[in-house]
Amino acid sequence: MQERIIQFLKESDGYISGEEMSQKLNMSRAAIWKHMQELRSQGYEIAAVPHLGYQLVASPDKLCAFEIQSGLHTKIIGKKMIVMDTVTSTMDEAFRLGMAGCGEGTVVCAETQSKGRGRLGRVWSSPKAKGLYFSCVLRPNLPLNQLSLLTLMSAVALAEAVEDTSDVKPSIKWPNDLLWEGRKLAGILTELCAESDQVKFVVVGMGLNINASAHQLVEGATSLKMAASRNFDRVEVFQAILRSLEKWYIKLLHRDVGEITDAWKERSSTLNKRLRLTDPAGTIEGEAIDLDEDGSLLIRKDNGVIIKKTAGDILLLR
Repeated sequence: MQERIIQFLKESDGYISGEEMSQKLNMSRAAIWKHMQELRSQGYEIAAVPHLGYQLVASPDKLCAFEIQSGLHTKIIGKKMIVMDTVTSTMDEAFRLGMAGCGEGTVVCAETQSKGRGRLGRVWSSPKAKGLYFSCVLRPNLPLNQLSLLTLMSAVALAEAVEDTSDVKPSIKWPNDLLWEGRKLAGILTELCAESDQVKFVVVGMGLNINASAHQLVEGATSLKMAASRNFDRVEVFQAILRSLEKWYIKLLHRDVGEITDAWKERSSTLNKRLRLTDPAGTIEGEAIDLDEDGSLLIRKDNGVIIKKTAGDILLLR
């Protein structure tokens, strides 16, 4: 019921009377007053003026499913939204739901993670209510050898959403980190469940530092607040990310690979740079010269040999 009350307040042009709400919600004005008090205790700022009614002045900086989905207008991503206060890892929870057969586009987000993780088993710092930490279950009809494109697509979508909601223009470090002035702003992690050559589902996890200060982040990290010198509405940023993710995911399903790789290359901080890449096969050095059609990184070694890498940890060299 509180969700419907908030929706009424958001959709009203100015004040809405208690009597009108009473009629539309089929409840007494006393019950509405009680709900208003409960909403205020949750952080909603609601003005009440005699003979005029109620007006929503401000919403709390808190992730709520109905707040995120209100006006989202996506067809796949975020149609089912699970919001948790604390979780070990949204990746773990989303993977569990994927195994249980949840619908495509299911999103799990949390205000904080006790064991948030990034690539290669690294810890992802998740200061409470200072960022966005979420995972999305996707069921793409793609061959296994093209799934690296999903990571590139996700990075493009996240970068675009950041650009659309701020003055920050992040770069993308292959394959999945968003950087601003060389510091890590966001990370993306993908994990898949497959049988033989058939993909059952993929979980795409994202961590974006939004309103965190320097002392709340690990060394080498940054946030939108630090980059733009202002706080951000996390719900607004989250909605932009989900819309952008759906747009680029549909392009991937339609095999618009060129558009995805072109958008990635425009933001790349890796291409045409000398680097050192380490993976289970060892370490190589060379120049990142291009992306292959499946999203792999092409590296030209000093002897002229071109190596194709689908994953690995890279260090940019001066």
